[in-house]
Amino acid sequence: MAPPIRLSVPGTLLYRPIAVRTVAEAARLVSCSPTNDIKDPTIDPLVHDVRHPFDTAVVSAFMEIFNNIAIHAYQRRGGGTIELTITPTSDSLLIEVKDSGRPFDLGNVVPLPADLDEESLPEGGMGIHIAKTMLDDMTYTPGPPNLWRLYKRLPAAQVAVGRS
Repeated sequence: MAPPIRLSVPGTLLYRPIAVRTVAEAARLVSCSPTNDIKDPTIDPLVHDVRHPFDTAVVSAFMEIFNNIAIHAYQRRGGGTIELTITPTSDSLLIEVKDSGRPFDLGNVVPLPADLDEESLPEGGMGIHIAKTMLDDMTYTPGPPNLWRLYKRLPAAQVAVGRS
């Protein structure tokens, strides 16, 4: 097993791309998805594009949680950090996200309607639902520090394909 990857960034949306890129590259370590071989990103702006379903799911879920921390825990003012510990294995990825902002109450997340259609979708508050849908497991422990644990397994068929 590889040692954990650690990153600490200011708790603002300005630093989200740095954290997302780190998470995307960690996901690639698990999925073995190829990166574009073109060395000059000015020739191909999609050189770091996330295309593998595992990578996409991990990055989508992580971005929603990062947004919640920057927008709600730090109330768009920054003033704190977001600390990541990313642990890749041969078939899974665990991302622990810590912040010292205002705790989040998961009990206040409005459940989705049983029959979803365009009229019943809420305007906001979908981030937690998106993250839960994309991951195999997600837990939150209010603090401070607040701790989000995001876990995604690579499907067995993809483990075999990725390693061949």
